[in-house]
Amino acid sequence: MNKGKNCFFAILVFGLTMAVFNGMSVVLAVSASIGGGIIQGANGVNMTYDYLMDHMNFYSVLVYLIPLAIFGLWYYFAFVDQKGTENSLSVKIKKLDITGCLILVIFTFSIQHVTSLVMAVINQLFPQAMETYTEMIDSSGITEYSLMWVVSTLILPPLVEEMIFRGLIMGYLRRTGMHWIANVIQAVCFGIFHQNLVQGIYAGLLGLALGYVAYRYGTLFASMLMHLLYNLFGTVLIDIESSIMPDWMLGLLIFLCVPLTVVGIVLVYIKTVNT
Repeated sequence: MNKGKNCFFAILVFGLTMAVFNGMSVVLAVSASIGGGIIQGANGVNMTYDYLMDHMNFYSVLVYLIPLAIFGLWYYFAFVDQKGTENSLSVKIKKLDITGCLILVIFTFSIQHVTSLVMAVINQLFPQAMETYTEMIDSSGITEYSLMWVVSTLILPPLVEEMIFRGLIMGYLRRTGMHWIANVIQAVCFGIFHQNLVQGIYAGLLGLALGYVAYRYGTLFASMLMHLLYNLFGTVLIDIESSIMPDWMLGLLIFLCVPLTVVGIVLVYIKTVNT
């Protein structure tokens, strides 16, 4: 009975996640149109809608606020507010000392560059999907660096998505005893959540790594930090490298990050096995 109940809750979380995020996009678009129409008539409808589309980081923040409240409270009452738990938060967080954080930096750095290799393969296999993805990224505001960008890219996605996928979904599935299968399932769900082929593939692979880190460190703070670093490296760091490194050097770095990823997996294990 408990296995079925926990599987049901995991499915429910994913279903609500898709409904809430997609619903928020519709609600914001409709609300902007109605609000603009009330203020300035027909011209206002286009004005407010265009404003949101021209300020995608602000739009992204708005989209994440309701999920933050819903799933943040859900995760707290389902997994944090547990009386008499064996391992306290203070014990778990000790794994995230300077060494633990440095390992996550190395691991994330390598995975971010392996992502470039994965995307090169996708580009060869599915060029049309890559073209669509590139157009989406260009219009997403993900490289329009500002304080709003920090919130929309480095804070809210790691916070909300980790509570949903590595917290709630993986947490419920792990309660059934399916520890490693739980990680695979939540990673697949994480890929589907992005709703396009290119992001779906690399997000699914990233989800596996985030699930591994959350499990080994015993706290979502670890996967949240890694998620933040991944988004940071995938924007600011990649821009810097592209501007100062020749193509051959960047290609060499990407290939060297393949074995470095394996090293990162091992380092995470060694760091957490006895703590």
